[in-house]
Amino acid sequence: MTAKERLIREIEQTPENLIEELLDFLLFAKNRRNQQANESNSANQLTIKSREQQQKSKPIWEIFEEANQDLPEEVIAKLPTDGAAQVDHYLYGKPKQ
Repeated sequence: MTAKERLIREIEQTPENLIEELLDFLLFAKNRRNQQANESNSANQLTIKSREQQQKSKPIWEIFEEANQDLPEEVIAKLPTDGAAQVDHYLYGKPKQ
């Protein structure tokens, strides 16, 4: 005998007020499972979209190159050449080392 058949037999012998509670629980459990499945599908879709975006996105150095193309030579000449070594100086005003 399957679980469904056993459940039906038990329901036939159960008082109406308990059947209402069982129905509420069954609907709740089904709804929760559907939500979990939907959340899982949504997470999978976001992961797929994220991978697609990563594949389409450019490396950071190409983005910097494109941004710097429009800078005039005078501005580029004024930029510090030791920015990476002296990052604390340029960001926080600490003395150069």
